[in-house]
Amino acid sequence: MPLRHGPAILIAAIGACATAAHAAERLRGEASAFLRENADSPVDWMPWGEAAFARAKAEQKPVFLFVGSFESELAGAMRRQTFANPKSAEWLNSRFVCVIVDRDERPDVAALYQRYVGEVKQLGGWPLNVWLTPELLPYEGATYLSPSEDWGAPGFLKLAGQAAGAWEANPAACRRHAAEARGQLAEGAGAAGHAWSAQKAAARLSAASAAWRSALDAQHGGFGDPPRTLEPELLRFLLGQSAGDRDAALLTLRAIAAGAVRDPLDGGFFRYANDAAWRIPYPQKTLSDQARIALAFLEGARLSDASSFGACARGALDYALGRLARPDGTYAATVDATAEEHSGYYAWTQGEIDAALGAGAAAFERSHAVQALGNVPQDDDPAGTYAGRNFLRCPADAAWPSAAEARLLSLRDRRPAPPRDERATAGAHGLLLSALSRAGVQLGEKRYLDAARQALRAVRGRFLAPDGSLLRFEGAATPAAPEDYAALALGCRDLAASAGDREAGALADRLLDRLDATFLDPSGCYYACASPVPAGLFLRPLAGGDPPSAESLAIAAGSRSSERVASALSDGLEDAAAQAPGEQLLAIALFAGRQAGATAAR
Repeated sequence: MPLRHGPAILIAAIGACATAAHAAERLRGEASAFLRENADSPVDWMPWGEAAFARAKAEQKPVFLFVGSFESELAGAMRRQTFANPKSAEWLNSRFVCVIVDRDERPDVAALYQRYVGEVKQLGGWPLNVWLTPELLPYEGATYLSPSEDWGAPGFLKLAGQAAGAWEANPAACRRHAAEARGQLAEGAGAAGHAWSAQKAAARLSAASAAWRSALDAQHGGFGDPPRTLEPELLRFLLGQSAGDRDAALLTLRAIAAGAVRDPLDGGFFRYANDAAWRIPYPQKTLSDQARIALAFLEGARLSDASSFGACARGALDYALGRLARPDGTYAATVDATAEEHSGYYAWTQGEIDAALGAGAAAFERSHAVQALGNVPQDDDPAGTYAGRNFLRCPADAAWPSAAEARLLSLRDRRPAPPRDERATAGAHGLLLSALSRAGVQLGEKRYLDAARQALRAVRGRFLAPDGSLLRFEGAATPAAPEDYAALALGCRDLAASAGDREAGALADRLLDRLDATFLDPSGCYYACASPVPAGLFLRPLAGGDPPSAESLAIAAGSRSSERVASALSDGLEDAAAQAPGEQLLAIALFAGRQAGATAAR
């Protein structure tokens, strides 16, 4: 390299190091695991807040907003593939004020820009890449963007270049586009819903269940093309419908119970399977998923396979109690082994099992579908990530855990542990409270009711503010989202019903009243934030995000506004009966059943 280039390269390197140092200083002290894992990025990330807003205004630069989460595989891919590139980062830093948001920490920000990307750009999914004017109005946006052009879709740098070029060429035009988007998003907010109609709801639920049943994989269970998600609320809905619907749900529950998506070593359930036959789990486990799938298996056990389905519910709950519990009585949110360095954490070679189990290895390998060359088909693993490895499957109707499973779990625990997000939301704790309460009665195990009481004590001490409001995370000032209020109210309701806990029932009433007073829109939907609108948001967004929603949870918990909320959900089925969200269907069915019971009682 010619010597004359040395100073320029050295200056650029020093600048990149200084930028990275600034970002690290800002993010390393954040409570969010997602923000902390981006602390070493060469992108000069700033958290969402006044400092970033002021900088954009002072420098008259557009804002590049990246919204992701610790659990998002694609957000992690962008961190590793795009934002780790020093040249790309230097270019971003020179043209934008770069702001990063954890969508779990700021569900209001996430909901607003998810709506922009969905309604204005006609795109869905996570993470979000959005470009804002210095006034924080969006003028360009997308969901996941690959590092380069992929299947005809623009890559990240191409779209970012277009956003930068548009601003540099004509800021006024960008502001006009942003103003138009704001107007489009403001339309229709606050419109009153229709009155509840049991007849219309029944017809819509029937059409929706038929649509899901038509997508059933009769061979493997599950619905539609892979990846195969657990769909706990959909399964619970179908269990309460026609005989054909129940059969579809039971088939799927059996497939989940026998597949690799259920971990036979620790009893926990992975988020989903990457293939149709439930053989390749997505290596991530969450607290809320354990509670939700436990509820589905408990309801399935009332109809069929009581022993095996009950064991599945126990496994999910025992995983949460044994593996996600924290010393202060709260629970961690996620264990994430999706990074490349942890790709083999849950998988085994036959040689490893032979060495661990000795003479008992052959019988174990037969019952857990272990193969000498690995049990992951090459067609389902084109990158060869799991070549020669096995994901263990659960033998049907076997006592859990066996001595061999306990031995392998002990060995797996010696592997480098995957990272955890230690902060679960108040809502996730509420879902766990609900599942523990129901399991304690149905399975006849007092320990689950004891664990539910302990969880509620921890929530009271660490999530409830002195004024009766709810915090989203333990020990943090972040206000709770509407789904936190509704989920915790549901958990309290179930504990009150299961254990005769009057204080829990009274707390449920207070939470639901506050939920409706603070967040309920005239349309029957919930806003994502309280009024007035928080700094940085240009309008008060309706709640959004992962299921179960605030609306469905509020109905399940028996909110006084359930009829208005159920009417709005039912109206939403009119044009979307085909494979409507399972949690929406379950909520409407629960309300309809409650109404029918009240009518019969009169």
